Amino acid sequence: MPDWNTLSNSAAEFRRHYDQYYLGVIPRLLNDEGMFLAFVSMLAAVESLAGTYAPTLGSGERFREFIKRYFPTIYTPYAAPLWKFRNRMIHSFNPNSFTIVCHNSRMHLVEAGEARVLNAEDFYADTLTASRAYFTDLYTCTELQLNFEKRFNQEDGGLPKTTQIIETVTPNTSTDQPVVAADAPHNGDVC
Repeated sequence: MPDWNTLSNSAAEFRRHYDQYYLGVIPRLLNDEGMFLAFVSMLAAVESLAGTYAPTLGSGERFREFIKRYFPTIYTPYAAPLWKFRNRMIHSFNPNSFTIVCHNSRMHLVEAGEARVLNAEDFYADTLTASRAYFTDLYTCTELQLNFEKRFNQEDGGLPKTTQIIETVTPNTSTDQPVVAADAPHNGDVC
């Protein structure tokens, strides 16, 4: 059995990071210049929750299942196309399966030519709604808590790891110029 207190603290910390790094930043990108990055960020946000929702499924399957479970039902028939959209946006910055727009709420999920339209603000609002619903379930559902713990403990899961960089300035005796050195604890990874 998990340590429920530690799990609760981990879930709260995960949500704090999620709210800060996704939900707090994405609105700044909801404009014509930031729209592509807003969609990339929203898709990554969905994927991060999908990983904690269903860690035993493959990434595509858990993404689609998360869309079906937590997004408004209007998205259900688009779960597979949204996964394709996610792959194209992440890997080639190509929204090809959808037409993406900003400040055109009236066009959200409307068919325009051969593509369906995704409006950035509507997709953000629905991502926000889905994340709230997921976190509400996480706080009350033992199965989701166990899934969260499983994902949290996977090598590619867990909380963001932060580090502190400490700079020191020492004189270079050969040139009398200061030398800045940075020392940061690390786990053996090379940046």
